[in-house]
Amino acid sequence: MDLRNGVKIYDNDWFLRHGMSPEQTADLLAEWEVTYVIAQSKFLPMPNSAVASAVSHDDRSAYEALDDVAFRERLAERNISYVACLNICFDPAFADRHPHLLGIDQHGQPGVQQDWYVGLPPDREENLVHKIGLLKHAVEALQPDAIHLGFIRWPGFWETWLDGDARASKPEYCFSAATVDRFNRETGLAVRTASPVEAAQTITVEHRDEWTTWKCQQVVNAIARIREALAPLKSGLEYSINTLPFYRTDFANAVEEVFGQNVEMLAEVVDVFEVMAYHQIMAKPETWPAAVASDIIARSGQRAVCTLQARALYLKGMHAGRGRSIDIPEQEFATALAALETSPVEGVCVFTFTDLLDMRDTPRGKAMVAALSSFRR
Repeated sequence: MDLRNGVKIYDNDWFLRHGMSPEQTADLLAEWEVTYVIAQSKFLPMPNSAVASAVSHDDRSAYEALDDVAFRERLAERNISYVACLNICFDPAFADRHPHLLGIDQHGQPGVQQDWYVGLPPDREENLVHKIGLLKHAVEALQPDAIHLGFIRWPGFWETWLDGDARASKPEYCFSAATVDRFNRETGLAVRTASPVEAAQTITVEHRDEWTTWKCQQVVNAIARIREALAPLKSGLEYSINTLPFYRTDFANAVEEVFGQNVEMLAEVVDVFEVMAYHQIMAKPETWPAAVASDIIARSGQRAVCTLQARALYLKGMHAGRGRSIDIPEQEFATALAALETSPVEGVCVFTFTDLLDMRDTPRGKAMVAALSSFRR
């Protein structure tokens, strides 16, 4: 795949709101020099997150006419790779139906929804079986070039972890009896499981290294299971994952200890790391995306693409007053791209296509699209 210039298509607004056909949309993406898309679909629908992805009741009738297979085919005709996306450890509806699958934190509290987010641990068999079933159906129908696994990590609302926050104030999962029992069986340890608080204390004080390695291995194992299940359906599938934009030094290696993403270990099962370098959300300078993505490449020895925001987010409700910029000017976007130009990343991915589509007739939108189209040309 040519990973130079991509977009995330995390909703159906191009069809439902902008009234564009698959052919018109593919033509526009080709005009913008887009080389790949990371896309949700009817086969792999997305719940709402920071993006309003779910189809509303009022749009249901119109949505019936959307043909994702035709869209995938129109893209292929224009040499635009299609990466089918499914969120693995984020599924509020599934979690609501199966509340026993939620994680338990170090204080003995079950996972709860914060804003739009509620996560499931990656070792939950029922969830993994469910997601593999969806992916099998999607691969058979769409024949994608690659699979993108979203939210493949241990639970945590990472976008709220801003510089200056105390790690101790954040939840860490999962210290449930079932999870700790599995940890014991696979490591030969004998941590008491009756109390999540006691188990958390014992593990984090006496067995932190074993626990971190085990958690990271569960993420690797989940991806390996998915790859094995889909291998008979299409040869040559590549796999990318949402990758947290943290250095190991951030929050005392929370990226591995809390979220279970060890990129060296993940390199065994991940072909492309999609680094979610949302600089405005994380209140970072525009040169930070290139730097943190380069660090992930250096540590993993694997390819990576770097995702940039096109619109400012996380400004209201629980996110208000956290020091985030309220805007992303076109020059700031261009500076982030310029830093990536000379970095070792394979390319850029814009979050999201809809944001660019909404701005395409404005001076800002035209400037952003022009910068993207000329990236590494």
